[in-house]
Amino acid sequence: MSLIVENLSKSFNNQPVIKNYHLTIDENEIVALVGRSGTGKTTFLRLINNLELADQGTIQMNDDSLVKDGAYVGKVGQRNYQNRMGMVFQNYELFPNLSVLENLLEAPLAQKLGSKEELKDRAMELLNSMEIVDKIDAMPSTLSGGQAQRVAIARAMMLSPDILCFDEPTSALDEESAKNIGKLIQTIAQQGTGILIVTHDNTFAKKYSTRIIASEDFL
Repeated sequence: MSLIVENLSKSFNNQPVIKNYHLTIDENEIVALVGRSGTGKTTFLRLINNLELADQGTIQMNDDSLVKDGAYVGKVGQRNYQNRMGMVFQNYELFPNLSVLENLLEAPLAQKLGSKEELKDRAMELLNSMEIVDKIDAMPSTLSGGQAQRVAIARAMMLSPDILCFDEPTSALDEESAKNIGKLIQTIAQQGTGILIVTHDNTFAKKYSTRIIASEDFL
């Protein structure tokens, strides 16, 4: 399963940020997107996650398109695409009033991806693999940065995405926690998921990615 981006363009106030850009991310790949602030990294991430509208181009996951030749598909098609795309936000975006387990169950229950017991078993399996199963009943406010990052990853993985995106995954982590997250990302990729990491951390990108691209190439 591949993410395919073709002829993608986006402008703000008639100022191009991304112009006729092409990118493919395949399964098992870890692609790091690096570059200076203000060169479109976050915009690109928002475009492929349907959080920002493209001016033109194609964004698709094999046969499931989000936008095709500048025209957005219908709601069903967008939902099919987004079910294959996962996102781990820089600030984790955990629901503060829900426990770790409830955070993991919220989206798959809403999408009716399985019974509550089946999904709870899946959550337990993910949390165990990330060595935080002891935090299953904890509230987000009690977690360290590294623990919150792992919960956010587990929550995204509950939807079994084909492509998983990370926005600055090491920005709030110490060196040891960043290393652990890097190894975890590599493990996820080895299981068949394609990974896109947006990062300012060039050392992290060189160590844990299989390919580095530069946001300066957007224009």
